[in-house]
Amino acid sequence: MSYECDHCGASFETLSRFRLHECSPEPADDTPVDSSSPADSAPDSVAVETEYPALVGDLPDIIEEAKEGDLSALYRAIAEYETALTKTSIQTESRSDDAHHDILFAYYEPLAEGLDTAAQANGWDVLVEFVDAYNPREQDRLPEVAHVIANAVGRSLVRTRLSEGLDSVPAEALAYLGEIPEYVDEFAVAFEESYTYGWGIGHPAHSVGDQLRALADTEHKWTSITLKTAFYADQHTAIDVFEELVTSETLTGTIERMTFEVGAARYYFGAVADLERDFLNPHVPMYWEWEEEIDYTFTLDPDVKQRIRQLAHETGVTEDLPADWTLPDLDPSPFSEFEEELFADEER
Repeated sequence: MSYECDHCGASFETLSRFRLHECSPEPADDTPVDSSSPADSAPDSVAVETEYPALVGDLPDIIEEAKEGDLSALYRAIAEYETALTKTSIQTESRSDDAHHDILFAYYEPLAEGLDTAAQANGWDVLVEFVDAYNPREQDRLPEVAHVIANAVGRSLVRTRLSEGLDSVPAEALAYLGEIPEYVDEFAVAFEESYTYGWGIGHPAHSVGDQLRALADTEHKWTSITLKTAFYADQHTAIDVFEELVTSETLTGTIERMTFEVGAARYYFGAVADLERDFLNPHVPMYWEWEEEIDYTFTLDPDVKQRIRQLAHETGVTEDLPADWTLPDLDPSPFSEFEEELFADEER
């Protein structure tokens, strides 16, 4: 199929060429705006369209069709969305961060839901097409719309794993999630979406474990949360990766978070501290009410739990714990992950 630009009338044979042709703005060299925000602060799209009509372009005209999963509308809408976000991603004295934040969250949910709807109707090929077109490796930067693509990929990853098995998940789509933390920091929305990468552990053609080990020295938070997600997906494979991390002789140094400071190996015990807390669920994409669609339960295998306890003893972690310690005591932070996020939001 061909892709036609509404602005200049040119046609392109691939989505990647359509996205990168000269009508699109050049990548910004300036410092990106931090637009992380709680989901409940998402601005109304009508208000955004009224406030920033020149920035949103044709989005108001095509967003409803895109939200319904119309592929032609999605191609255009996501390209327009990227254009608007790129224009507002430069911090200057004359431009407020508000425009970037407001536009990002006004269209985040409808575009993610629309892309997911299209994927459910047309299969993984749709997502692979977007992954290829918005590949950060091609430009050595993460596209401004990566959070939308990661959200839809994450939904399909969880859904496919639990219904058909990992063999049906394209390796390139899974790899896309694992590449995100190499390009943005933990305050980026796409960074949070990429935690679903853990659902791909055990994939026959792409090693999630290798990527976790590769980033364990630099992306501590991402590695820990993604590893915890992996336990919910396949605890028997995840425990092997966990053991390698906490017993690694190359993993050294101190990890500083907002509320505590610990050694690297000790930090990763936090990845297993929540596995017996019934009120906590595995990480899934934002805006997805997955409980309404998927019947999922998790029970920690007694053998896996015993291995965790043995590793805690062998690595000396239990020396600072009470005699009757339980898995929640392994959390290095005095606060829960949720409370840490609240502290982080206050600092932003």
